[in-house]
Amino acid sequence: MKTEISIEGMNCQHCANNVTEKLSQVAGVTTTTVNLEQKNAIVESSNKLDDAVLRSAIIGAGYTVIGIKEMGN
Repeated sequence: MKTEISIEGMNCQHCANNVTEKLSQVAGVTTTTVNLEQKNAIVESSNKLDDAVLRSAIIGAGYTVIGIKEMGN
């Protein structure tokens, strides 16, 4: 299952690495891809992830979540 998270506040590769690290620590996340140009992150997991947990990870990294949507498989 893939989930797209729209994120505001990422400006550089360090930001992307920080978000990647925080999302990779969320239980169930198998892959994280951050795109600075599109200002989003795509997380893959075997099961549905709790939006609140994903949001908390991004906020904990110092960024703002604009939206979260499931992309399916």
